[in-house]
Amino acid sequence: MTEPTIPQDPTFVDFLCFSLDPAFRRLPEAKRKRDIQRFLGELRSKRPEVSFRSYLAIGLRHDTDFFFWAVSRDLAPLQGLAADLMKAGLGCYLRLSHAFVAMTRPSVYNPAHIPAFSDGGGSASGGGKQYRYLFLYPFVKSREWYLLPFEKRREMMRAHMAIGEEYPMVRLNTTYSFGLGDQDFVLAFETDQPAAFEDLVQRLRETEASRYTVRDTPFILGISLDNPEQLIVRLGL
Repeated sequence: MTEPTIPQDPTFVDFLCFSLDPAFRRLPEAKRKRDIQRFLGELRSKRPEVSFRSYLAIGLRHDTDFFFWAVSRDLAPLQGLAADLMKAGLGCYLRLSHAFVAMTRPSVYNPAHIPAFSDGGGSASGGGKQYRYLFLYPFVKSREWYLLPFEKRREMMRAHMAIGEEYPMVRLNTTYSFGLGDQDFVLAFETDQPAAFEDLVQRLRETEASRYTVRDTPFILGISLDNPEQLIVRLGL
């Protein structure tokens, strides 16, 4: 019987993807300005238990205009962030198109691998280099994959990861979502070179491990934003 391997002190992440109701753009200018300021005030609010960064997806996805990568030691503050934003001015005109929740834990195939953000180098932690592009997607493997002998799975994953190591300009953040959402994993790749990521994904399709992929969509591409004001400007509001 497999022994429990409950992660100790995990970090939780929530990728909150929003679309804006077009009706907001047709409101009287004075009301729009008031609602924008209320929303910006909520974004600027100090939340010591949560860190997050903003990404613009308008024009790159049909169902997402922007999203936040939020990180906390507990799930409740992440839920509170979403609720507070959606009741503040402009937030009343937002639809939560996707919410991908996951957590950190050591990889069973390479225990030394940890998500870049939890090593002080990822976007949501506020430390390290902030890359311009984030490629976000949920990932589900087949039940047949988990029934394979562990050594066989590890061998395939080593070949899979070896390809990723050929792309040092692409930073990987893998978080785990078993039982927390509809997916097994939530993946977030950061890079300044979107063409490199496209090439990486093409090559990963050719690996043996990819046979066992059930779903790896939606792919959501976002461009990093420096501050809340930039979000409003880039949305054309």
